[in-house]
Amino acid sequence: ATFSLREKAQFVDKNYAALIQKVSSVMAIADELKNKGMIHEEKYSEIRAEQTNQGKMRMLFEALNSGGDRVKNDFYYALRDHEPYLFKDLGT
Repeated sequence: ATFSLREKAQFVDKNYAALIQKVSSVMAIADELKNKGMIHEEKYSEIRAEQTNQGKMRMLFEALNSGGDRVKNDFYYALRDHEPYLFKDLGT
């Protein structure tokens, strides 16, 4: 099934808690989003500064929320590429 931009953003929102707990390759995802100009250098530095993956994901979510559906859409694809098993578990 092909999901719309809105549906992909809703998937990200709906799985907020699981994503915070389970994403381990946060920096790889953050790198990709930064390279696409989806997150600013300042926010990227805040993500890097966090000690735990959970902390990094919380910071990343702040960027996703301020960026809206388009940024969440890019995150969705980055998650699929970097965390395929988790992505599958979340029921996409």
